[in-house]
Amino acid sequence: MKVSANKRLFRVWRVFAVALVLFVIAVVVVSTRAHAAGWAGKVATVDGVKTVTNPATGFAPAATVKLPELWRVGGDTDNEDELFGVISSIRIDTNGDVYLLDSQLSEVKVYSRDGEFLRTIGHEGEGPGEFRRPSAMFFTDDGKVAVVQLMPGKIVLLSKDGKPAGDFPIPQPADGGFQLVQGADARGGNIVLLMGRQKFDQTTKKWSRDSFLASVTPEGKQTAEYCTKENVIDMAAPVLDDAQWDTFERRWAVGPDGKVYACKSYDDYAITVYDKTGKVDMVITKDSKHLPRTAREKDIMTKAMTFYSKMIPNCKTNIHDMAKDIDFFYLRDDGSMWVMPASGARNMAKGTLGTFDVFNPQGQFVKNVTLQGQGKPLDDLYVFEKDRFYVVTSFLTAAMSAQGVEGIDTAGENAEPMSVICYKLEGDNIAAK
Repeated sequence: MKVSANKRLFRVWRVFAVALVLFVIAVVVVSTRAHAAGWAGKVATVDGVKTVTNPATGFAPAATVKLPELWRVGGDTDNEDELFGVISSIRIDTNGDVYLLDSQLSEVKVYSRDGEFLRTIGHEGEGPGEFRRPSAMFFTDDGKVAVVQLMPGKIVLLSKDGKPAGDFPIPQPADGGFQLVQGADARGGNIVLLMGRQKFDQTTKKWSRDSFLASVTPEGKQTAEYCTKENVIDMAAPVLDDAQWDTFERRWAVGPDGKVYACKSYDDYAITVYDKTGKVDMVITKDSKHLPRTAREKDIMTKAMTFYSKMIPNCKTNIHDMAKDIDFFYLRDDGSMWVMPASGARNMAKGTLGTFDVFNPQGQFVKNVTLQGQGKPLDDLYVFEKDRFYVVTSFLTAAMSAQGVEGIDTAGENAEPMSVICYKLEGDNIAAK
């Protein structure tokens, strides 16, 4: 009976782990010259690492930009080509075609640069070119579409017209343990995977998962590791802490030069930059104020964590009152970094997508840029891709519903089917100068 009970317990932890990972997942060429004159920050070596400390105010005037809408698909429509489950990743190929990964429907819809539907590739299943619960997507150097399957972790390759092209090899755990692939990005000649390896210790009754960012070659060899984190849940007194599960797993990116950026702390305004070899290149910080979560934020997080805690006997939850200093960030082709701080995502005027902190490639805080359009940073998914800005509406509600979390309100508005809105990024106001 002891062995049988342990097996059942392991299966419970496995289901919980996948559900929580899915929740965590629920991610113009301009001048890059630094205008150091007037910058009031400091550069110092701290514990052997170059640290760029920025003041609360940028050295250039703040800007407000109304983004022109180019096209939108989805929403309240009967067109099957525009029916979405949960769009979780957007990528643009060299021809300008737009690839939308649907994690719920397990498929990729392809549109032209102008928003015209072209085709659907990939299917749900376990055969060639098929996948389940995809978590991310990227393009290989030879032009294939790489779709990342969360569990069991693998990467399925497709030609751009949808023909199966085998699997992308990934590093395997030395002990043969259970492995997840939670995310991936490829840029600047660097393929980076967010991986998770989990185990259950039957002696201590502790479940753990090691999450880490790793650089891999097209042959599947790991060449560098950037940051790691171990999450442990003690069966004797299980607790789910929302801040423990929300550090670099949701907030990391690969820059145009192949460097890796990651937020390693829940409540610090700090981004660590790694070179391709895994060495810390610099740390970028900025003075900021800790802000409380809104009542709606706390309600959503409470309902989500309570849902996951039910998978664990006698589990308690710990929900933080304060918001993250950094909600998310993006690295653009010009080398600039666009950070959505807590202050830029809350208490916004209607018609505002949010206010970003814009940094130049040297890590200097340049200015605040407020983007205007239809979007809610705490509810929708934002994606910067080349000279476009994409908004996936109703992302939070759709992602939570797909996982079975109930009672997520829509901020007093009627829930609408998911849409993808494409905006144009243009003009000097969106440049990091």
